[in-house]
Amino acid sequence: DAAGDYMCVHAAGDTHIIRITLGELMDRLEDKLFIRIHRSTIVNIERVVSITALPKGGSLLKLSEGTTLKVSRNYRESVRNLFQ
Repeated sequence: DAAGDYMCVHAAGDTHIIRITLGELMDRLEDKLFIRIHRSTIVNIERVVSITALPKGGSLLKLSEGTTLKVSRNYRESVRNLFQ
């Protein structure tokens, strides 16, 4: 989750608050493991268990720990292409 220059990173059941923009974090992460799904959200693709299409072009991702996240219309094509 992003809020300005601060990020809440959820990993291994813990939440860490770090000072970095989402774009800078994406630059540091391995491209093959993470994808941006919303202007304030990135996910580890190995944690995605399902994708559900929504009306008006959006989608929902369900993660292995049970969390459901919205994929915005701006990122739906890249998400769809990755999981085809």
